[in-house]
Amino acid sequence: MFSKKENKEIRVLFYTSFGRYMSNQRSLNGEKIKWLNYPTKIKDIHFKLHCDKKYASIFIDIQHKDEDIRKLFFDQFKELKKPFIQYVGVPWSWEKEYKNEIGFNYSRIIRKINDVSIYDQNSWSKIFEFYKSNLLRLEEFWMNFNEVFKQLESQRFSSNNF
Repeated sequence: MFSKKENKEIRVLFYTSFGRYMSNQRSLNGEKIKWLNYPTKIKDIHFKLHCDKKYASIFIDIQHKDEDIRKLFFDQFKELKKPFIQYVGVPWSWEKEYKNEIGFNYSRIIRKINDVSIYDQNSWSKIFEFYKSNLLRLEEFWMNFNEVFKQLESQRFSSNNF
């Protein structure tokens, strides 16, 4: 078992190492990008990475506080599920109602690999490759379909102004 300080140091080293691993990987439009904080440019849609002692995951979180709007964005992803799978290459898990450990509700689309650990540096290369391949595929999908979500977001805001 690791102390709180050791745990933090391992996490910092892990994500810093991944940042270096991806540092030369440009986005599809040629821009330098911080892959750990992918800029979806949609306020309530986030691409996130998670790694713990049992698995590594990449997920899309739809975090709008308004349940109806969150469901609208999730349903839009569902409408695009077929092209999504064509871009990402494998099925992901779709959770319309996800509740985090502090009770916050949101929707999540997730892909994960088991039997890897942030505490085992020997598995980091496998995790980094998993993240890289999935982030690049996810970015390709996003570059082709983000306008749909931007339009949905702009319609949401314009309808709230009346």
